[in-house]
This record gives sequence, structure tokens and C-alpha cells, in this order.
Amino acid sequence: MFYFNSFPKVITTDYNGNGILLTNIIKRVDIIPTLLKNPLLNYSYDLQEGDTPDIVANKYYGDSYRYWLPLFSNNIINPQWQWPMSSGVFDSYIQNKYADAAAAANVVSVLEYTQSTVYQYTKTIETIDGTTLNVTKTTIVIDQPTYDSTVPGITTSTFPGGATVSQTVTTNVVSIYDYELEQNESNRSIYLINSIYTSQIESQFASLMKL
Repeated sequence: MFYFNSFPKVITTDYNGNGILLTNIIKRVDIIPTLLKNPLLNYSYDLQEGDTPDIVANKYYGDSYRYWLPLFSNNIINPQWQWPMSSGVFDSYIQNKYADAAAAANVVSVLEYTQSTVYQYTKTIETIDGTTLNVTKTTIVIDQPTYDSTVPGITTSTFPGGATVSQTVTTNVVSIYDYELEQNESNRSIYLINSIYTSQIESQFASLMKL
């Protein structure tokens, strides 16, 4: 199925007042969010270096023109920013985005600037229930004074009855480069619609777009 062929048409006028027929590319249809975690409909896939929507579609669905399915099942509207960049594209992105800031800081290397400049400070608290062995971990962004005054370490509390809870506190300095890399890598895990439902999804999508 050709993706944009399913989009509805709208009639408008050009600058000369002539009627023209255009494709309404802003219309959207979404998958019900709860279905995304249904293992019968979707499964998780970690994008590999060089994977693009059409390559993934060709790998799994056997048809590169189904490139829209990996985007659709992950609610990706702008692949340029919501799809992970390859290493080469990521390096170019860093260079272009931070070249002026590096120059203003009198740092010749943009890579050196992004790796040595702090983006944010974080504090992570990991709690372990000694009875159930349940582990919860929370990471928050903190300011520099809080970072400087926080003492990392492990504390264990014992409650009446013998139950214990251990809490581990760690702090971290996140550079600009590490932050950008983490943001890029966070897009690497996606959902793929089970191939046995491909035709059904395409049919329902085309039908809904006509409403």
C-alpha cells in the first residue's frame, strides 16, 4: 500500500483563485495506546546501526514501501528527530548544533566542548526492599549546589519486625555530549506490528482516513 494514497483530498484555491485538489497530509490516525503493549499485536525491536524505516520494513514485512508501518506503530511524525541517527549523522548533528557555542567558549574542538561542558547534574536513588527484594530506581535532575552537598552512599533502615530497606544514592555529571547521545539512543527501541496483521492494519488505516 502506498501510504499517501490513503490520505483524503481537499479542494482549495491557489493565488490566482483557481481551484486545486490537494492531499490532506495533516490528517492523522493513531493506534489505541493500550494495544501497543499487546504482545500479540506488537513486539519490541532494537534498531541497528544504519536501520531506516524502509530498511526495517523490507527486513520484516518484505516490502520497503511499508516504511510507514514502523513509524505509525510508534507514533513517529518527524523521523528526522524521533528516529535514532546513525553515528555519522549524529556526529554531524553535534558539530552543527554546537559549533557556535564552542567558538564562543574559545574551544577549537566541538567534540571536546560537548564532552567537557556540563549539561545537567542528576541524582539517582535506588531502594531495595529486604523482604520482597523489589527494586525501585528514581533519577532526578538537580542543581549544582545540591550536587555538591549530596553525599553518595548506602543506608539501611530496619523496622520493627526485622524488615529492612536499603537505599543507595549516587550522583552524576552529565555532559552535553552524553545527554545528546542518551536522547538519540532512547529512540532505538521501537514496536513492530506483527506481520500477520499487516493487511488488516492497512485496510483499517485506509478506511479510517476516508472518514
